[in-house]
Amino acid sequence: MGILNEMFGDGDSGQLAPPAGELLAEGEYESVSDEILRGYKVYQKKYVFTSLIWKMLLVALAVTSSVMMIMTSEDPMLPAICLLISISVGIWFVSTPVSNRKKLMRGLDSMEGTKYKAEFFTDKIKISTPIEESVETVQTVQIVQEKQEQTEQSEADIALGGENEEIPATVIHLDSPIVDLTDREDMFILVVKKAYVFIIPKRAFTEDECQRIRDKLSAIMGIRYKA
Repeated sequence: MGILNEMFGDGDSGQLAPPAGELLAEGEYESVSDEILRGYKVYQKKYVFTSLIWKMLLVALAVTSSVMMIMTSEDPMLPAICLLISISVGIWFVSTPVSNRKKLMRGLDSMEGTKYKAEFFTDKIKISTPIEESVETVQTVQIVQEKQEQTEQSEADIALGGENEEIPATVIHLDSPIVDLTDREDMFILVVKKAYVFIIPKRAFTEDECQRIRDKLSAIMGIRYKA
């Protein structure tokens, strides 16, 4: 909860609500499997694989050190254990993003055709689904979680419920430093804490609305808006 609850809260804290941001665009769309995979691939390339390179460099350093210790130590037992641990950690680093992608692909059938509404404001982005769609779908389908560190996942606190009780909604506040928005030719890819991914197709908006989003949010978010 804590500070993340303040960043992604649903506004029901008993305090005066901040002024509403300017509405830039709103539109509805249906989830398409190929679109989700393309967006998820961009997310993995920008965030997961870049981080993986640095992690594997540390693993390589640990493996090299362990091998050197085995060659020079009178008792190679401890270095051998360190070597096995290093190799195991490296395998886990590599297998986690692969496993997550496979889980996503297995769940694409349930995602297909799910209806969403996206609203872009100057201070937040709101994603909702009709009441007949289950809240669980919003949590597990539209938000793709890259479970690299369990502690990060347990701390993340994205609010459901929003401002309208009739429409379950996810609200992401753009003033948070852990929120990035990638502007692709055919979609917006919203990333929270490098772990939660929202893929919003531009076909839900007009060209003028997309341009307004680009002009406003690039100025507001700065380097966190990635064109």
